[in-house]
Amino acid sequence: MPAVVREKEDSESSSEDEQGDHPCITWSGLSKSIPVLLFLPEAIVSKDRNICSVGERYNMAFKIVRTESRLVRRILSSHGFHEVHPNSNDFNLMWTGSHLKPYILRSLQEFQKVNHFPRSYELTRKDRLYKNIQRMQQTHGFKNFHIIPQTFVLPSESQEFR
Repeated sequence: MPAVVREKEDSESSSEDEQGDHPCITWSGLSKSIPVLLFLPEAIVSKDRNICSVGERYNMAFKIVRTESRLVRRILSSHGFHEVHPNSNDFNLMWTGSHLKPYILRSLQEFQKVNHFPRSYELTRKDRLYKNIQRMQQTHGFKNFHIIPQTFVLPSESQEFR
C-alpha cells in the first residue's frame, strides 16, 4: 500500500500544482512534501470524479476495527478509499473505537495512520481535559490557564456544583 507521493517537484509550479493538482490534497511541511488529505462533505452527494477519486488514484485503503462508524465508512468510500478486512495489514487508515496497544502502534508503517494515539483520552474526554487544565492552573497560575469556564465533574463534584 503506497503513500501519496508528490507527482510534480517543480518549485515554480502553479497553485494548482502546489495542491498536488487534486482538490482533496494539499501539501505541508517546510519543503511542501507532506501530503494532507482533505475530506470534503460534498463528496457524498457529488458526481465530480475529481473529488471522489483521490482514494482510487492513490490506491488508498481503510479498515474499521472495534466500532461501527457508518459516517466514517461513507466519507472514506465517497473519496474512493476501499475497505479491507479488519485483520488485513494492507491499509492506509485504521479507524478504531478504542485506543491501540503500543505494539500495534510500533508495527505501523510510515504511510499508515490511526485515529487514536497514546493517552489521547486525556484530551478527548471532557472530564480528563478539565482535570489536566485544573492541574495546570494550580501549577502555573490561574491567569495563565483561564481558558474554560468554571467546571464541575458530576456526580463526584455535585456538592460543589450545588
